[in-house]
Amino acid sequence: MMEKFIKIDETVRFEVSFSVLNREEGFEDDIRFAIADTAPPDMRMFEANEIGILLTPAQAEQLAAALLEAARLSRATPLIE
Repeated sequence: MMEKFIKIDETVRFEVSFSVLNREEGFEDDIRFAIADTAPPDMRMFEANEIGILLTPAQAEQLAAALLEAARLSRATPLIE
């Protein structure tokens, strides 16, 4: 099992995990990506305190590549004042 948590602010974090328990025969989506929000219900981004999706390894690689590209572009682009 593998779990990583990325804290965004005091109430929101991203969670990425892999567990063989997420595997089902005939499906390749065993990587879990979730957003957890511990803010009071009236201040949450979503109705639930956590939303999650299961990704295939290829989808996880595409998401990782897109995030890396966006980070690279962000670092290379000067601030607009």
